[in-house]
Amino acid sequence: MSKRERPVVLVTGAGRGIGAVIARTLGKRGYDIALHYWDNEEGARALSQEIQEHGGRAALITGDLTLDGVPAFIVDEAVRDLGQVDALVNNAGVTISESFLQFDQKAVEYAYRINFLAPYLCAQRCAAQMVETGIAGTIVNVTSVHQERVTDCDSAYGSMKAALARATESMAYELAPHRIRVNAVEPGRIRTSRSPLTPFDESVAHAIPLGRSGTPEDIAEAVAWLLSPAASYVTGVAIRVDGGMNLPMQRALMNEKLSFF
Repeated sequence: MSKRERPVVLVTGAGRGIGAVIARTLGKRGYDIALHYWDNEEGARALSQEIQEHGGRAALITGDLTLDGVPAFIVDEAVRDLGQVDALVNNAGVTISESFLQFDQKAVEYAYRINFLAPYLCAQRCAAQMVETGIAGTIVNVTSVHQERVTDCDSAYGSMKAALARATESMAYELAPHRIRVNAVEPGRIRTSRSPLTPFDESVAHAIPLGRSGTPEDIAEAVAWLLSPAASYVTGVAIRVDGGMNLPMQRALMNEKLSFF
């Protein structure tokens, strides 16, 4: 991190959901925030105002990350608006569920661009800026527990998240000499306020070893720790934040369950 009083973090997909909670949490921890959003300007503006009311600076940056040049553009805009970028949280992504046999090329390319290529290029641009200015920065890629195991209709989504997790290790290895740390957070099943609780959600929560679905705050706290000096000796790892959801696979098979939620 830099020696600025308030370091700058760029959070992609910060207009709603997990990204908004990550940005809000980091704002309360003393960061200035570059808020990237695409289709929820109202939410992003409200969050920007909230961060400023708590004494921080906030910059709003919009752009479709699946388009050529946009990942580099949002990093450059963050540097222009806030002076530099000390940390990046690659949160933006889309869960895409479709049968392998029915996935068409256009859908696969979209999954690739939003869930792998965009965070890869954002990290690359951010890291280049950090190296050029001598910032000992941090990067956190938000991946998924789907990177580790197969479930229904996740051939593209799970593959892209697995690729991003593997790229995280390579980024960490190559950037370590520049004192830049790169890690990942793997969310499990996370409940947000965007959808009502259903009986299926309750059954899933019951099956998770810790007995509940996760919250955006659970992910935000993991991200905040990885960005903090408390994690200064941690790089190249993926922290699974899933309440133990990925653990009971053998039991699920023995009970003849076809999916692991």
